[in-house]
Amino acid sequence: MRINNIKKMRNYISRNSTFSLQTVNNVIKALGYSLNGSSEAVKEISADFVNCAEHGANNGINGFIYYYETIAFFKKNRTAIANHIERTAEELGTDIISMVQNFGVFRNSEKPTPSEIGKALWGNNGNYTNSVTLYNVFAWYALEEISNTWYRYLEENPTIRNELTA
Repeated sequence: MRINNIKKMRNYISRNSTFSLQTVNNVIKALGYSLNGSSEAVKEISADFVNCAEHGANNGINGFIYYYETIAFFKKNRTAIANHIERTAEELGTDIISMVQNFGVFRNSEKPTPSEIGKALWGNNGNYTNSVTLYNVFAWYALEEISNTWYRYLEENPTIRNELTA
């Protein structure tokens, strides 16, 4: 399947990940792209997705750098992100708390407590002061999972990957 515009890209990602079309749309918008983007925009966003898939979202992906960006993104997509984390933990045969505590971003720092994770994923108190780091990490999680879906497409279609990086 040849994907030559952002609408086709987002439809592919949505069909091949467990994120809704709305969440995929929100990632694309947060990255600064129009949902009506042309083939040139596909090259640009593809490069962002590849960069994220290969190096992680914490390396500074436009639209996911500052706390105000990641907090807003997480709040808008909280349910979809929480559901994705739940499904992924189940598929991996682990619990949500252990999975989140073992995210690479916490490798060299203090791991969040079960209570902090629960409040961040399912609480609706709107108090960001204690959950900013988790909101940020969960926004990055969504970006990385969506980027990985696109990355797998490119790995399975090396000719298209070469065209997009030319």
